[in-house]
Amino acid sequence: MTGKLIKSIYIPVFIMIFLACNNKVKTTSEKKAAITVETTLVQQTDIKEYLTFNGVTRYQKKENIRANVTGYISHMNFKIGDRINKGQLFASVRTKEQDALKDAVKIDSSLSKFISPIVIRSNVTGVISELNITSNDYIAEGDILTLVVQPNSLVIQVNVPYEYEDYVSIGTLCEIALQNGETIIAKITGSLPSIDPVAQSQIFLIALPDSDLPENLNVQVKTVYREAANAISIPKSALQTNELLTKYWVMKVVQDSLAIKQSVLPMLRNDSLVQIAPGLLKVKDVIITEGAYQMQDSTIVSKSN
Repeated sequence: MTGKLIKSIYIPVFIMIFLACNNKVKTTSEKKAAITVETTLVQQTDIKEYLTFNGVTRYQKKENIRANVTGYISHMNFKIGDRINKGQLFASVRTKEQDALKDAVKIDSSLSKFISPIVIRSNVTGVISELNITSNDYIAEGDILTLVVQPNSLVIQVNVPYEYEDYVSIGTLCEIALQNGETIIAKITGSLPSIDPVAQSQIFLIALPDSDLPENLNVQVKTVYREAANAISIPKSALQTNELLTKYWVMKVVQDSLAIKQSVLPMLRNDSLVQIAPGLLKVKDVIITEGAYQMQDSTIVSKSN
């Protein structure tokens, strides 16, 4: 009886100790490490949303220098990229008749005045962008010898969809982004009175008379679409959404280490910030900017230094 009594006492005690140890092991193994994230504070700032359009540089004023006589080019020292002034000698031309008079001059010196080369002068000041002749080339009267562009006539042509006609007009301030990272601030100076029948867009012009940009350079033109003052704003990297873009949220850090899912309603946006509808977040709330992708609600996190 004594042995049975001892067994009836010790066996339940042993089972209780085993279960307690087993639960302790499970509790320890189930405890997850905190996820390291980067955070920032919700801020209140002015925000602007932009419309972005494609543009290309064009010279509005181009002039051809044409041959005023038929003959051979006897003198021409210009090359593409050279600057030429209005009235400056561009080329000299000798005609077949002049070549025929060379022998006659030996007999009658009074004919020498007729064998002087015929000159062709520039009718405009600018830069030579095309050159169609070299020395000794044969030309006919009226041939185009070269094309001269006027750098101070440089404009940017911007294609604006007609749906944005209320936001773009002459005098609208623009930010022009170049491919090398530079930015030019200018205004819309003109427009063409026609609409592209396929794209349904209108061409607006931005004059850049003091710029040295090359022709046919693709640029991006930004204008202010909407703006708000003292808006509750968060970085774009903090905003998350579902696949259908119907729900938006951020992961807000509370109690210094607990990330909770906070639904938000985005409003204005630009390249770096998103305005959030009032009442959903407060200024100086801590939100996660990196490390929150697919994070579950009520996740333990630690802030990176």
